[in-house]
Amino acid sequence: MDQGLGYWLTKREMISGQRLAVVDRHKRFTYKELNRRCNRLANALRDSGVRPGDRVCSLLQNGHEQLELIFAVAKLGAIYLPINFRLTVPEIEYIVEDSGSSTFFYHDEFANLAEGLAKVVNFNKTVYCGRSTTCDDDAEYEAFLDAASEEEINATVNADDVALLMYTSGTTGRPKGAMLTHANHMANVHHTTQRLPIHADTIALGVTPMFHIGGTSVTVLPTLYQGGCVVTLPAFDPVEVLELTEKEKLTGLFCVPSMWQMIVEELEKKDYDLSSVEFLMTGAAPTPMNILKYFQARNLSIYEGFGMTEMAPLVAILDKWDCERKNGSVGYPAFHVDIRIIDDNGNNLPATQVGEILCRGPNMLKGYWNKPEATSEALAGGWYHSGDLGYLDDEGYLYVVDRKKDMIISGGENVYPAELEQAIYLHEAVAEVAVIGIPHEKWQEVPAACIVLKEGASMTEDELIAFCNERLARFKVPKTAHFIDELPKSGAGKILKTELRKMFGGITVAAK
Repeated sequence: MDQGLGYWLTKREMISGQRLAVVDRHKRFTYKELNRRCNRLANALRDSGVRPGDRVCSLLQNGHEQLELIFAVAKLGAIYLPINFRLTVPEIEYIVEDSGSSTFFYHDEFANLAEGLAKVVNFNKTVYCGRSTTCDDDAEYEAFLDAASEEEINATVNADDVALLMYTSGTTGRPKGAMLTHANHMANVHHTTQRLPIHADTIALGVTPMFHIGGTSVTVLPTLYQGGCVVTLPAFDPVEVLELTEKEKLTGLFCVPSMWQMIVEELEKKDYDLSSVEFLMTGAAPTPMNILKYFQARNLSIYEGFGMTEMAPLVAILDKWDCERKNGSVGYPAFHVDIRIIDDNGNNLPATQVGEILCRGPNMLKGYWNKPEATSEALAGGWYHSGDLGYLDDEGYLYVVDRKKDMIISGGENVYPAELEQAIYLHEAVAEVAVIGIPHEKWQEVPAACIVLKEGASMTEDELIAFCNERLARFKVPKTAHFIDELPKSGAGKILKTELRKMFGGITVAAK
């Protein structure tokens, strides 16, 4: 067996067998126990017909099952696809059919989604994993493991084989499956552990959803690679995070800015013992300076990162000592990541000039699943064309000034306006629509729909939201609507979203 992702646990059992690897509520597994469980899961999958290259998908909260699937599927040489459980059945159906996934695992929290999916998709094997919030009622999952051998699988796994398939939304409205290889994850681990204090004594929090690359690969996989311990929570709650930090003596926490804001609010109400913490990590959206300064005032090291699914994910990190001096920057590139800033003609731009951000490195995706044209476009010239706009300063620090096309980041979730616009256009009253991001008290940013109605038609904001709730995941649904006579456009007929942002972007939506 080559040095693939699944082999990490095989080695860890040899080196760190009796050390604690995973804490999931009242369940605790050593590296020996975790590796043996992953071996049984890998053998059970093979016994049920899963072969190298096959796709195994899931709707799971964070927990030991999610981690076991990552490593077991990798041991087998198959491909793991964690699906965003905030999506609707039609959205999930597209991902399952596009990926050709044959095996499905789910938690009880998503039974309704699983039942809806069962009506439109035929899986070869479905495994019920119980309720994640209590770690109980998992008899079916445990029986699936217990029926199989705990012997190592001697599958041939090459570094360039795909380990994880992560679906990201696209500007066309259809998500694309980013193919991330075993080598991509190895490179990301090296990049991350070089810049963050992750080591054998690290006790890292796993609370950001592992269906996102950030939840899987910012601290969780690097910690397990280093022989540390991962403590999972199925869902984010600021009080639970703080209580768990005290109880388990967490040393490393990764959260998105909206989560940090809620944690700060709780810390202002009650003091918690954070003396065990060695570092805090933030990313997925710009972090307000007041949050950075709050933790700095408590002598807590906070790092800000910039990454993307296609780079598995680390591109750059703003080190703790640079947070104030380089405020607004996302930091210096990871060690083996190269960054270029280009103009519309593909020419390199000098320092401080804004252009498209291109990056490359051993962590760059292999391509998009079954989408050769999108792959060729995204990886033209051997660089990943991010679609983000930014610049490098005189010291080589990266600044991001705009996001992929008009992408909205709401509470750490990527929301692409084109997808929302397609759904809204299905309403018979809509003549034209453009979706923009506007400020929100809790989630930093939320979608707002700017709509031109057909002549004689009528619609209220509540009707629009109800219409979208039937077709889109809740975090994608516009939180407000503006009905206008016409959309501002360029001479070529292109909708000018910059003008819409000027009109409505200053209106902050109150948290409810």
